[in-house]
Amino acid sequence: MAALAVLVAWNLVANLVAPDALEIPVNLVGAASLVLLARRAGVFPGGMGFRSSTLGSGLRVGGLAAGIVIALVAMIGAIPASRELFADARFAGIGGAETAYDSLVRIPLGTALGEEIAFRGALLGMFLLWMSPLRATLLSSLLFGLWHVLPAVEALETTAVDLGENAVVDVASVIAQVVVTAVAGVLFSWLRFRGRNIVAPVVAHWALNGSALVAGWLIIRNGWA
Repeated sequence: MAALAVLVAWNLVANLVAPDALEIPVNLVGAASLVLLARRAGVFPGGMGFRSSTLGSGLRVGGLAAGIVIALVAMIGAIPASRELFADARFAGIGGAETAYDSLVRIPLGTALGEEIAFRGALLGMFLLWMSPLRATLLSSLLFGLWHVLPAVEALETTAVDLGENAVVDVASVIAQVVVTAVAGVLFSWLRFRGRNIVAPVVAHWALNGSALVAGWLIIRNGWA
């Protein structure tokens, strides 16, 4: 399937080839490529969540989900025992300006928008042509989880959580992150259906990644982990 080939190539380029400075254009080009394939497969814009008439509904659902997500991240970050979940050594060398750029520009445009258009827009739209909404959701969410294998492997080298040097533990950690991400994909898909617009999961995705980044930066910067 051409869409899967594009997805694999995009993932490899984004994680192993392209410099960080090109993250936004690489992800947007990858997402746009999948949208073009979805249109060629017969998916209309509305089938990908690109419907102007439901923009308000999408913003309301996404905004509500974002508020819940940010509150949960704040609660977890406030508990000393759970702060290490956000602690990442990469935050040590990041200043306030870069953190603001990452949370307000890179994440919403390069991560949330690109990934949601790809997985909850183009791929989910194509799968809905051939299978039930439940199966389409599960398949697109599984791919979303697998999409994060390389980032999960990279995170093993920077996380403040002591996983030891046991390869089995490392593999289990990567699998756990893939499973968690796949579950998040199911929730994002539900938001897409609930809000009837792709903007709902985009806003929620932005809130999740952005608040986690800010929490991690604050924890590392202040030595709370």
